[in-house]
Amino acid sequence: MILTAAVTLLLSVSLLAAQATAVVKITWRVLPFAVISLGNDYGQSVVAVTEIPSPTEADLARGYVEIPEAVTLWVMSNTHWTVFVQALSPTLGTSYDGSFEWSIEDLEIGIGGHFLRASTSSQELASGRNGKFELKVDYRAHVPETGVPEGDYQAVILYTVTTD
Repeated sequence: MILTAAVTLLLSVSLLAAQATAVVKITWRVLPFAVISLGNDYGQSVVAVTEIPSPTEADLARGYVEIPEAVTLWVMSNTHWTVFVQALSPTLGTSYDGSFEWSIEDLEIGIGGHFLRASTSSQELASGRNGKFELKVDYRAHVPETGVPEGDYQAVILYTVTTD
């Protein structure tokens, strides 16, 4: 009798457990992101160093050295993004003899024909919505009428991407 009661009790508990249900709610949230790259390594910012060539006669006649597609940036994002640009040096360099300093303000940075004067302050260069984008960045370095003496000249530019 005790054995029968124990078996009945165990069987009842097993049946109750078999009838139990559980509800699990799974949720997730996709966070906004944007990354920028000069090549295969994506991050929040990249630094581009571009040599500024010696001006040709055509450059001197035009008034600036043009470097089309000086840098190609890639932006990948799942939301609205903005690329900012900032010079990391107040100059493009100096002449070998130290008599000439080429100001960073003589450099313009542009995409699609729209140029900004370079600055050590961050400025908005481009923006867009979700996807993967190729941004071909052009440089224009204005040359003084007297020309540019031989020296070491380069643009050191920081590109940063942000999301809204």
